[in-house]
Amino acid sequence: MRQSEPDGSHPRTELLIVTPVYDDWESFACLLRDIETAMPADQYDVQIIAVDDCSNTAPAVPHLSGCISGISVLRLTMNVGHQRAIAVGLVQADSEQHAARVAIMDADGEDRPAELKQMVDAAAAVPGEAVVAQRYKRSETVGFRLFYWLYVQIFRALTGNRIDFGNFSVLTSEHVGRLVHNANIWNNFAATLIQAKIPIHRVPTARGPRYAGRSHMKLVGLVTHGLGAISVFSDAVFVRILLASFGILAIAVVAVIVVICIRIFTDMAIPGWTTNALGFAVLLSVQAVMLPIMIAFLQLSNRSSFQNIPREHASRLVERRYQLYRRGEPQPADGS
Repeated sequence: MRQSEPDGSHPRTELLIVTPVYDDWESFACLLRDIETAMPADQYDVQIIAVDDCSNTAPAVPHLSGCISGISVLRLTMNVGHQRAIAVGLVQADSEQHAARVAIMDADGEDRPAELKQMVDAAAAVPGEAVVAQRYKRSETVGFRLFYWLYVQIFRALTGNRIDFGNFSVLTSEHVGRLVHNANIWNNFAATLIQAKIPIHRVPTARGPRYAGRSHMKLVGLVTHGLGAISVFSDAVFVRILLASFGILAIAVVAVIVVICIRIFTDMAIPGWTTNALGFAVLLSVQAVMLPIMIAFLQLSNRSSFQNIPREHASRLVERRYQLYRRGEPQPADGS
């Protein structure tokens, strides 16, 4: 994880940061300054891969004189969304393989560079584990926090797994190599990290406020993000829905038997009640049978379909790659 300086003075931690950016270059510039403030240049050597998710504006770099030694930009051919942009960035990080640790963080300031240093230092104490940011304090609205809590509960109920972290993480190069060969990373990074059975070490962090502008994530995007995480565990979801359907079917069968017994052996039945109750129970039974059958066909179809492996196909989404900044070299005026 550490590499000696040419003069043999002090070993420095090499770190490669992957960050997706969409029309948020002002925040990206703030992020760079905060990284250099938080991480001393005599202890860290930082390289950054900014994944430009087909922005409409051009990047700009502030004056840098600290730990950041290089910034490269992957310009995507189209807007693919936050999760897929991260997947493309990880593929690039895997192909370079010049840093023992790879960090993923947003460029908007909500993932704080001060806590990135804490996470990188924690990674040295837990070799072989992925270090993730577990939020103990959030800066979003009450509505967002309520939605997030609901998402966590639904995820746990359907998958049997706990997800209490997002993209902000520090990985080893071995972890990156495993993840970029997992097709699920296109849908959700955090869920794929769990599904890949990579050991996880949680570090309590606070979510910071945005540097500038407003979030591009709307309600539709949040719902899609949650469904993407759940889809990573489609097998587990299928089994749980199947068991739930069997339970509903059993309840419906018992209800039919009870209704028939009441109708035949007692005088409690109200005219017309038996027909309505039986009709409802039969309808419930049919739905309980049809739902798992439909899901089973979808599962079988997915298993037989071709998987889009990020390591093999991510390059198709990259329009070009260019060096935005390298220490000791003049900065391009137009980022080309």
